[in-house]
Amino acid sequence: MARDTKISAAEHCYRSLSQKIIRLELKPNEPVGEHALADLLGVSRTPVREALSRLSAEGLVDLRSRAGVVVAPIRMDAVRTAQFVREHLELAIVAEAARQSNRRILLGIRQTIEEQELAVAEDNPDLFFECDERMHALYCNLAGRDGVWGFISDAKKHMDRVRRLSLQAGQLDQLVDDHQKVLEAVTAGDPTAAQEIMQIHLRRVMLDLGELAQRFSSYFEADNAAS
Repeated sequence: MARDTKISAAEHCYRSLSQKIIRLELKPNEPVGEHALADLLGVSRTPVREALSRLSAEGLVDLRSRAGVVVAPIRMDAVRTAQFVREHLELAIVAEAARQSNRRILLGIRQTIEEQELAVAEDNPDLFFECDERMHALYCNLAGRDGVWGFISDAKKHMDRVRRLSLQAGQLDQLVDDHQKVLEAVTAGDPTAAQEIMQIHLRRVMLDLGELAQRFSSYFEADNAAS
């Protein structure tokens, strides 16, 4: 991640490390040493230490006496909380979006879905995730609530790691179909239908949670992996 000179070194470290954790480039329970991270990010240890403190407060890293700092395992309670917050915000957003009419933004949403179809054809889950994020952000734009996407993004960090695992497991065609149906409902100006489809869509990953915890058991907190 290239350094943005408009932000502090600590903020750069925080964003870089957060992204690496969510993308599973840094895996759950993996040690994250200050020296190595400082070298990797091209900064001193102080901003790394500040970034790790923020990530610890968010539950994305654990401070362990013997192992030092490690990437936190995926915890079921944190995922369920993230899902709850995201679902309630996004259902409100999509209902409001269905009451609006902006052909330019609707076209942008359609284009992200077409890119998702390309990602499925190329078996590229990273591209799919990126397009999915842009699509959901555009619904906030369509609803006239751009700022809400920031709240959603912050709230869903724990769930995003599960989403990454889910995309590795497949079933992308079903997600694309959901996205197309949501767009159809929004375009038709039907907030009720848009909410119903979006709710089903957002809950799919939760239906797979137990299976994912078994398949990727080393990523999940041991006490909760079987729940």
